[in-house]
Amino acid sequence: MAPALPAHAQRGQRADDPRFPRPQSATATRCQRTPTLFDFERGDYARRMPELAQARSACARCPLAADCLLWALVNKNAATVGIIAGTTPRQRTQLRSRLAARLGSDWVDVLADREAARRDRATAPVRAA
Repeated sequence: MAPALPAHAQRGQRADDPRFPRPQSATATRCQRTPTLFDFERGDYARRMPELAQARSACARCPLAADCLLWALVNKNAATVGIIAGTTPRQRTQLRSRLAARLGSDWVDVLADREAARRDRATAPVRAA
């Protein structure tokens, strides 16, 4: 499986938080097939509104969008430019601030605990009634 993130989110960045792996997809996602659609630099957003709308629309239809957003929020240094999960870097910064206000300064650890609990529930054997 290939990482389901735009190319700009994969180039020479620092190591990811291992508790939040890069989303994987068995089939190529739109950001993999057309990475330039998601590749925005600072200052591009206002000039490229039609492409921005297309990128956001593609993310809205992607089954991995929630995982991509979580990855991008946690791995701040790897998600500094471009559209990831339909969000701009500024929006991701705002979301991180809201998470810190809601969950505390250790919000990444809180989310990691919640994700681990969710995975444990998903893989727990079903008990017969």
